[in-house]
Amino acid sequence: MSSDAPILEFQQVTVDFGDSLGLDNVSFQVREGDARIILGAAGSGKSVLLKTALGLLRPTSGRVRVFGEDVTDLNESAWFPVRRKLGVLFQEGGLFDSLTIAENVAYPLENNRKDPLPSTDVFQRVKEALEFVELGHTLDKVPSELSGGMRRRVGIARAMVTKPRLTLYDSPTAGLDPMTSYTIVALITKERCVHNTTTMIATHRYQDGHFLANYTYNGQTQSIEPRRHHGEDGDASTRFWVMREGRLVFDGTQSELGRVDDPYVAKFMKPRMDCNGN
Repeated sequence: MSSDAPILEFQQVTVDFGDSLGLDNVSFQVREGDARIILGAAGSGKSVLLKTALGLLRPTSGRVRVFGEDVTDLNESAWFPVRRKLGVLFQEGGLFDSLTIAENVAYPLENNRKDPLPSTDVFQRVKEALEFVELGHTLDKVPSELSGGMRRRVGIARAMVTKPRLTLYDSPTAGLDPMTSYTIVALITKERCVHNTTTMIATHRYQDGHFLANYTYNGQTQSIEPRRHHGEDGDASTRFWVMREGRLVFDGTQSELGRVDDPYVAKFMKPRMDCNGN
């Protein structure tokens, strides 16, 4: 699934807030089609890592490369063409309350001034994205008319409407019940499989990572199915990270995570869930 060139690379990246380190000398590479599950306690650096990858935070030291381009010192306007190739789902979905669902999903397309799409193409892309998350009937509604889980699905539609190569999810299942969480992660899995999207998820739920590592979307049956693993580590392109006090303290497969003795890292390894997300 992966190519040789990194799609995202951090080289000894530190983000210093003065009274604390958001990131502390973090280095990694992520390649096309990979998935990364970022676990860690609150304040461990998960969201800071995603915001740095998006250019919302600038490193104090180190280098960041996105799609092979060194973006460390880019100004805000220079970030625009890079972000057009990124999808993002912020915590709670981040929808605009005053816009309809269709307008929310269309927002990243309509604000692309460099390569604007005709309005008919925008509508078609929005419609397809909402149908992908099974919310094609909500075009004219506003966020307050939808449940929390439905709003999160709209957020996924907006993240994928530009057909990004890399999508970043910040706590996509936070505050949701188990069945709704299952639906959200199943949609993220579907998006990854259908479009070969590189996927990074910051989450407090080990189950989210387990699902992404062990289930796949079958386009012929249009259903989520268990992966057919060839070896104990299963899907090698899905790796688990654990953050602590801004440092990346674990990077490995699901089975490697299960064999770690470090008490902090080990606490993020939970019993495997079944296909219903329990």
